[in-house]
Amino acid sequence: MKRMMLIGSMIVFLLITSLTASANDIGTARLSLIQGDVVVLTQDTGNEWVAASINLPLLQEDRVWVPQDGRTEIQFLGRTYLRADRNTEVTITKFAWDRDSHIIQTAVPEGRVYINYRSSAGRNSVFQVDTPLVSVIAYENANCDIQVREDGYTEVSVLDGVVYVESQNGNTRVTRGNMVSIGTQNYAEISPLGPRSEWIRWNQSRDSRLVRSRTGSRYLPAELDVYSSDLDDNGRWIYTRDYGYVWNPTVVVSGWAPYRHGRWVWMHEDYVWVSYEPWGWAPYHYGRWAFRIGIGWFWVPPAINAVFWSPGFVAWIYTPTYVSWVPLAPRETYYGYGHYGPHSVNLTKVNIKTVNVTNVYVNSRVTNAVTVINRDTFLTGKQVKVAGRPANPFVPGARVSPGRPDIRPVKATALSLPEKVVPLRSLPSQRVVEKVRTADIQKRTLAVKNDVSVFKPGKHVAPLPVNRLEKPKPVMKSEKHERTEPSVTKKGIPERLQAAPKEPVRKPVEQLKGKGMPTEQKQIKGKPVTMPREGAGREQIQKKEAGKPAVQREVKEKPRVVLKERSGKTPVQQRGLEKSQKQKELKAATSVRPGGDVKKLPEKSGKVNNQQEEQKELQEKPFMSPR
Repeated sequence: MKRMMLIGSMIVFLLITSLTASANDIGTARLSLIQGDVVVLTQDTGNEWVAASINLPLLQEDRVWVPQDGRTEIQFLGRTYLRADRNTEVTITKFAWDRDSHIIQTAVPEGRVYINYRSSAGRNSVFQVDTPLVSVIAYENANCDIQVREDGYTEVSVLDGVVYVESQNGNTRVTRGNMVSIGTQNYAEISPLGPRSEWIRWNQSRDSRLVRSRTGSRYLPAELDVYSSDLDDNGRWIYTRDYGYVWNPTVVVSGWAPYRHGRWVWMHEDYVWVSYEPWGWAPYHYGRWAFRIGIGWFWVPPAINAVFWSPGFVAWIYTPTYVSWVPLAPRETYYGYGHYGPHSVNLTKVNIKTVNVTNVYVNSRVTNAVTVINRDTFLTGKQVKVAGRPANPFVPGARVSPGRPDIRPVKATALSLPEKVVPLRSLPSQRVVEKVRTADIQKRTLAVKNDVSVFKPGKHVAPLPVNRLEKPKPVMKSEKHERTEPSVTKKGIPERLQAAPKEPVRKPVEQLKGKGMPTEQKQIKGKPVTMPREGAGREQIQKKEAGKPAVQREVKEKPRVVLKERSGKTPVQQRGLEKSQKQKELKAATSVRPGGDVKKLPEKSGKVNNQQEEQKELQEKPFMSPR
């Protein structure tokens, strides 16, 4: 009997522990970058694919789909990132984040992901990615690229550190600079890495940006240091006498206030603030806000050893007509359903009816600090002001609601972008959906230690037989089609759409080479051209007629156009030109001796010169065909 009671108490303890852990897991992962129409499927969306927004928290069993021409980045606690390329699905399988273990397990049925894993000091820290054929496991710092083809064929490239890859046939250790390939028949090959692709270069550029030295790193607790790049790129750090160094956003519009640009999304039985601002993760879920004349709004980071994530540090007032909230200042009490650090009350451990909230909120006195919207649009996501509502409900004597509004959510309340319509082309195909159901990779066990099999729970893993290659393997087919930016001309038109430039038109060659003639002999304007002897000219003309023209580099004369009469006879002017041309050729013909000397034939004076002048005049005048 005592044994049964002991077992029952242990089960209750485990249930309570799991519920507490899951309540705090909301801040474990978020979408930190979105390109394209990325969609998500969660339990709160009713198992329907909906548009995703930046800073959306991800929970266990949430699924992310990256469509064609899209990319996304998932940021985990502890400086760990997972980036997914186009046509990729990622499922968050398991979280476990406490003092003793930091565990992240994901599933990738198809597509391509890049992992930048930073191990924690915990003894049971592990990052595991499951594909239809293999499981990729990292226990220490590692960077790797995982590509999964439609048929399950998987390539794992290790760019830094060490990862373990296990299939049905065993486990193998893959070190930096190597790639393991495992096919549908569970054969395995290890080869050196090939040239870096555009996808790898993009990821390494993102990694270098994150590790770059930042100003905010000096003023943030170690747990929030990873967000220093977002803060430095969008604001400045200022010293104040009351709070030390604080962060002031500089990319805001006039009349801006905290918790204004975004919406409250219903997830995991609570309203969670999802900011549409790229920097809006740490300042809205950690620390508090304050206002000073001359500075404006600024964020006060939490103190060391007091870093606790929350759905949003605000105070609430809601009525049947409107919902309003105001950002909390430092040291003001936050009422929430969970433990959220100092200056907070856990409403799960007290009787909410006995809680009396004292309305002494400093920020409620700041102009435009309080947000008031219609109660119905609070649920649907569109902030509409209420006619006749008070400008500031947080006046002395008003009743402040302990905790979030007790308003039953609707379907749209679980959508971070309820007004965005997702195109059909951005949704995963039915083949991908069915593949997830049949692959059963989400039920794969976690390898907390590298000697335990994920395919055969409770058994030690055997070494995986591999074939080692000396040269890099060819690029996978899907990588050959990776995106490339077209080169653009000055007019902004891609070069591949422009017509190729035309070749210069070569005119007929009339001057031909003969035996003993120099290789290159240019025609000089105003002087007669030295022609080869008659016999050599006939030989070259015969070759040209046979389709084998001799190669010439001399400047070519314009082709002569011969116009014929309607009766078929040559015009009178042309007959005279031909006669003069024959006499000119006889006059200009030369005899080339074997030594290379050119001997001119004797010229006839008088009559020949007159014929040359007539020929020149005929060439300068246009030919006219007699009617």
